[in-house]
Amino acid sequence: MNANVTSNTQHATFSPSSVQSPQSYDRPRLDAFAAISSKSILPTIESIATGTPDNLIRQADAAKVVANLPRLKQHGTRIEKIYNNTRIDTRHLALDLLSDEAIAFSQQATIQARMQMYEEYAVPLAERVARKALASANTQMQLSDPYSGEAIEDAIHLIVFVSSTGFIAPGIDTKLIKTLGLRRDIARVPLHFMGCAAAMNGLRVASDYVRANPAHKALVICLELSSVNAVFEDDMNDVIIHSIFGDGCAAVVIGACEAERAIAQGKVVIRDNFSYLVEDTEDGITLGVNDNGITCRLSRHLPDYIELGVRPVIERFLQSHNLTPDHIDLWAVHPGGTRIIEKVQSSLNLSDRQVAESWEILRQYGNMLSASILFVLEQHLFQSEANTSNAALSEECRPTQPMTSLTGLAFSFSPGVGIEGLLFQKA
Repeated sequence: MNANVTSNTQHATFSPSSVQSPQSYDRPRLDAFAAISSKSILPTIESIATGTPDNLIRQADAAKVVANLPRLKQHGTRIEKIYNNTRIDTRHLALDLLSDEAIAFSQQATIQARMQMYEEYAVPLAERVARKALASANTQMQLSDPYSGEAIEDAIHLIVFVSSTGFIAPGIDTKLIKTLGLRRDIARVPLHFMGCAAAMNGLRVASDYVRANPAHKALVICLELSSVNAVFEDDMNDVIIHSIFGDGCAAVVIGACEAERAIAQGKVVIRDNFSYLVEDTEDGITLGVNDNGITCRLSRHLPDYIELGVRPVIERFLQSHNLTPDHIDLWAVHPGGTRIIEKVQSSLNLSDRQVAESWEILRQYGNMLSASILFVLEQHLFQSEANTSNAALSEECRPTQPMTSLTGLAFSFSPGVGIEGLLFQKA
């Protein structure tokens, strides 16, 4: 993904006081659906699956290759320092940017050629990850109701496809409907150009859908292939971007459960979603399309926008649920880069341990845009020692005795700058 990191951006003065209390925070989103049924409905995370392209590159190797490119050799020492400061060890890329062939492609390819390559790599990766998510959700569904006879493919009535690194029409979602054997009357929602926060938007769409249609399930797929948009020119801004972005895919199956019933052990419910567009930060993150690919532009002020903006937005949202940051047990913070995580930590007074999953995903995969936050959520919800039993995750919401549960908050950042997230509970 070619980029320009703004160094002398003219921008309006931003302060936390400019973050106003949105009317949507006055009442939980769930209230808007009270008229649908006499029973309130909570969305549930039935499964999360993640995957990456097979090609793995080590950050140290990438630094040496990029530092020795003819157009960038004069910046060699600085480039290696930039790569070393990312706290990234490895990344997975669909296009092997360390090969001579890929480097030549990145310097010459048109947007048309890049989108053709995007489709070539996107479909098999998205299918592989979606099948994993569906298989896990199907196991849960069959265990909870072994006599229903319904397959997970028939239970999915909505597919949400998320990406900011490629676009084609008919979209990837239409191809997945065929390859996955989903219903032909399925509802489709493509979400593009929402950047790193797009997964949160996709989950909100899916959550609203199952609240209105609690007998149905939704499939959300986030797929990002930054490598197909790579451009290596005599531009340090591109170097910075290409030192952090990786390729990846995540898929989530969303179901529903009655709120009046206690949450069964192992169940994960989405309590509410939030979205806030921070004033006077328009230059923070911008996406665009050039003749040679999709572009990303990050302002040098972005870390400050995040540090100043996150706390008031998070606190106001939590207050609407009679919570404070101290009540949050699980913090799923978008692993957008070292400065992003560090500024969130300083703003919310979070320890390294509280955001350990975010640092670990950044170390192993880099920033995979929308998919990254779902990799972090998977670590929190389905990879911990407390969740070694898949059978526990398959239980339906059912009447049970009150039990200790964990409260979590997940959020990412979109062009705008927008802060998008969700409040969840893990029994």
